[in-house]
Amino acid sequence: MGSVLSLVLQILANGGGKRQTLANAIAAAAVMYITKRSYKMGPKKVLAYVIGLLLDGVPGASGVLDTALLKDAEKTTREIFDDYDKKCRPRSIGFPKEGVPVKEVVDQLQFLQKCDVSAADGKLFAYVYTPFKKASSQLNDDAVKIFGNFNALNPSMYPSLRKMEVEVVEMCRWMTGNVEGIAGSMTAGGTESILMAIKTAREFARETKGITEPECVLCYTAHPAFAKAGHYLGVKMVWVEQDPDTQMAVLGATEAAINKNTIILVGSAPSYPCGVMDPIEGLAKMAQKHDLLMHVDACYGGFFLPWLEKIGKPVPLWDFRIPGVTSMSMDMHKFGFTAKGASTVLYRSRTLRRYQYYAFTQWPGGLFVSPSMLGTRAGGPIASAWATLQHYGQDGYMENARKLMETAEYLQKEFCKVPGIKMIGNPVMCAMGITSTDKDINLFSVADQMEERGGWKMEMNTSPPGLHFTLMPPHCEVREKLAEDFVAAVNIVKADPAKYASEGSAATYGMVAKIPDDAIVDKFMTQLLDVIYTPDDRED
Repeated sequence: MGSVLSLVLQILANGGGKRQTLANAIAAAAVMYITKRSYKMGPKKVLAYVIGLLLDGVPGASGVLDTALLKDAEKTTREIFDDYDKKCRPRSIGFPKEGVPVKEVVDQLQFLQKCDVSAADGKLFAYVYTPFKKASSQLNDDAVKIFGNFNALNPSMYPSLRKMEVEVVEMCRWMTGNVEGIAGSMTAGGTESILMAIKTAREFARETKGITEPECVLCYTAHPAFAKAGHYLGVKMVWVEQDPDTQMAVLGATEAAINKNTIILVGSAPSYPCGVMDPIEGLAKMAQKHDLLMHVDACYGGFFLPWLEKIGKPVPLWDFRIPGVTSMSMDMHKFGFTAKGASTVLYRSRTLRRYQYYAFTQWPGGLFVSPSMLGTRAGGPIASAWATLQHYGQDGYMENARKLMETAEYLQKEFCKVPGIKMIGNPVMCAMGITSTDKDINLFSVADQMEERGGWKMEMNTSPPGLHFTLMPPHCEVREKLAEDFVAAVNIVKADPAKYASEGSAATYGMVAKIPDDAIVDKFMTQLLDVIYTPDDRED
């Protein structure tokens, strides 16, 4: 995105010199401070606000910027997919006039699958949670095959799906404190669970408190699904900075952000970037003090933390055993190792859960009621979740947790042996973030070298800059190789830091960090997604 930064500076230099435009921007920033509207805004955010006003004041600036962003998006798309397209993708056949024989279609599917990265070799640190047991994968396939075409929208049509969903939710209730009265629903994933929790909070606050401009207070380390929920549902997300050392939500800052429109607080168990637990007990007590709902996002850790506790590992209290916790989300398709997508959203009571539902009775097609965001609800993931939980049992999940923690502790030790590398915060499970205290070790460049050397598909954190590791069963078999390649990659980068700081991921992330207006980066990402999903070889 180097050209975009240059363009922004050029636009400001050429057009922003107009005295009135500049004066208006500076005056607006001053008003923000005077009226204390910027109490959550650091210097970078204020600068971004000023730049936004300047760009708005320069004729044609928006169009020029959009053109540059599109050019960069097209370039980035080619960099991502060209190698795949040349080596792996058959020529697009468009919509075939005549049907293709089953065997040929299956052959194409298998070919396409082989072209993708395999999660089984331990080179991925996100997206696919491959189980220890091959039998478990086969069980998922069988469950989806048997129930894949069943629709759970109408529970009376398929009582089998209703039975399995109720039993899955009940097992999740047992895992999160075994507290009486807990009620919940299955969803298609963590984002839908979070959407439902925020929707429930909005409806509850509107009905019981008359709040029409609802706000949710949460830490910046919370999952972006909350931002998405706020955007979709008209709930303002009030973001609070995390502690720079621990990466935990700060209780004092959280309480300072609460006002008459606040309806719910959020805590992560743990947050994704570094595997760090928020102070859930403190947040829950705060929620009770201010008569607020409190959501624990355990999409990431909900199917890991209970088993850690059972094998004797220290785990801060995080679930419904804390009185102030009123809702929780947890994904089965992560460390539950079920088929995608399967998640649950749980509530303190059935009364609270009712605010999640949607009913519409004026439709000529009949009475309509839906328990969650989706209409059609695929039966396959529900069956997979039920079957997998039955198959593993408590002992199976505890054994998984034991093996994964052994690998996590081994890698934490090995990474921290490298001078200049340290863990970020105090990770509680088999997930961690590392950062560099040595200016010559750019970890984004290290990620590139690890992919080049060993095919590792690294995940990157931006604040603080570093690498993220979600450790899954395949990593247990390759942990020594992972540590070895990490050390080698660090040494390569450290030998020529100037070179590796100006190319690849380091250059990209570095440039993004230098662009003060986050809206420009957001616009680039939406442009990129638009280009990615537009065919470049469309047949007329």
